[in-house]
Amino acid sequence: MTQPPGGLQLKVGATGFVVLADDEGAIIATELLYRPDDCLAARLMMLGPDGLEVCWTFAWELLARGLMSPTGDGDITVRPAPGPIGGIEVTLHAQRTARVWLPWDDVAEFVRKVRGRADLDAPGIASALDKELATLTHGT
Repeated sequence: MTQPPGGLQLKVGATGFVVLADDEGAIIATELLYRPDDCLAARLMMLGPDGLEVCWTFAWELLARGLMSPTGDGDITVRPAPGPIGGIEVTLHAQRTARVWLPWDDVAEFVRKVRGRADLDAPGIASALDKELATLTHGT
């Protein structure tokens, strides 16, 4: 994978547990990704069998808030997960609903790293956003 302009992406790997709407579950490798050229977003990459990858992109701030209390609405919600091992639950609503449990420590590490970078990366994307907006509004 090539690195985005402006710096290196951050990646924290975790072992997740995914539960689908029919209550079937599986342990799955996951990665939380942050790219400097999209400094408001986090990507939750689920790595399935046979190289299948499923990626959801949402505001990394949802993960930060979800460490402490339920947050989010619409397609993605995050909340502390009950149980003997600390974790958070990310619920993804699409054609089917999936709940992904992630270890609290891994999510907290990711949020800590992103907080240290996001404010530094934000000014670097302003010109790219302006250019994209001009393209959308002027059709060039």
